[in-house]
Amino acid sequence: MEEKMHKFLSEEWIKAYAQEWNKNEKLKNELKDFSASIKYYIEGKEDQAVELVVEKGVAKSAGKANSHSYDFELWASLENWKKLATGDMGPKAAMLTKRLKFKGSMITAMKYMSAFEESLRMMGKVPTDWDL
Repeated sequence: MEEKMHKFLSEEWIKAYAQEWNKNEKLKNELKDFSASIKYYIEGKEDQAVELVVEKGVAKSAGKANSHSYDFELWASLENWKKLATGDMGPKAAMLTKRLKFKGSMITAMKYMSAFEESLRMMGKVPTDWDL
C-alpha cells in the first residue's frame, strides 16, 4: 500500500508530524519539562499556518493555527524548509543564518536545542508532497 503524501504544512501534514513526534521516545524524554504552543508556516503564507501544542514533551494537538499568540513561531521559505527536512541544512545553521526565522524565547530554545534539532530533522519522516 502506497503511503499517503501530505502537502507540506497542511493540516494533515501537521497531524502526521504529531504522530511521528509521539513515537519518538528520545524527543519526548528530552522535552518532559517542556510545554508550548508552536506555529509553523511558509514565509508569505502565514494565513495558512499550522500549530502543534506540546504538553510535557507530548504532542497533544495539531491542526490549523488561529490568531492567538504562540510561545514559538517558526517560518522559512519552502526551499529552506525542504533543506531542513531532508537534512541538507542543519537547524542551528538555519537559525544563525536567519534562513529559519524564529519568534519566541531564545533561552528556552537554546536549553532544548538538541530536541529542537531532532524535531526539525523528524520533519523528513512525514511523507511529504513539496509541490504546493
